[in-house]
Amino acid sequence: MKIVATKGSGPVLNVVHGWGMNAHLFDDWSEALAPYFQVNLIDLPGHGLNHEEPLSLDLDELAEEACEIPKGHWFGWSMGGMLALNLALKKPQQVESLVMLCATPCFIKREYWPYGTDEKVLVQFAENLQQDVKRTIETFLALEVMGVDDERSQLRVLKQKVFERPLPSRQALTNGLTLLQQTDLTAQLKNLTVPSLWVSGRRDRLVLPQAMEQAAIQCGGQYHMLRGSGHAPFIRQADVLTEILITHLTEQPL
Repeated sequence: MKIVATKGSGPVLNVVHGWGMNAHLFDDWSEALAPYFQVNLIDLPGHGLNHEEPLSLDLDELAEEACEIPKGHWFGWSMGGMLALNLALKKPQQVESLVMLCATPCFIKREYWPYGTDEKVLVQFAENLQQDVKRTIETFLALEVMGVDDERSQLRVLKQKVFERPLPSRQALTNGLTLLQQTDLTAQLKNLTVPSLWVSGRRDRLVLPQAMEQAAIQCGGQYHMLRGSGHAPFIRQADVLTEILITHLTEQPL
């Protein structure tokens, strides 16, 4: 993991993006957070300005890498949330609190976890990656905004931000899909010792609100749903998201 930009001063807030994305997506939103936090925007290995580094398939190794980032509040979006949750479980001394945005402890639907995505979806993405990386990412971006009121406008913003940085490596994307497919932290939720806040998008088609609500219940965390949002609330509901973070991380600690 690599900090590619730091904005503001105050309590440390480490922000981690999701699969196929990069920290550039958070540039505009981080300006609103800067008066309240020292915002560290992080690119995962194989992504964005860190695209030449390999993305490990070992969660413990990824947690060790994250220890090189300053201790603070960790904000994880989508797959970044899954990795931040694992860090909080494995290295709680590095995590003052955890904020999960449209992120789940288990992405795949299982018999005991009916809130996930059909495994066939990831299999299809993996096959598509072998043909065309950029088109596969574009398809994923379309899923992120599907169902929101201004779908085309949000998709335009996402595409602009994502493709202004180097494309993720095919291997990093493949490894990321494997992590999403294999990672299941549901049984460990009861062991989470750091305060947590789970924020879902009511119209999210990738991470169901029910998944996040159940995860919050199981770990004793707080839950908030953004009713007009899909998978990327920081695009059009950045002001609401900012208010939530300020309230929960500064005015009344989790």
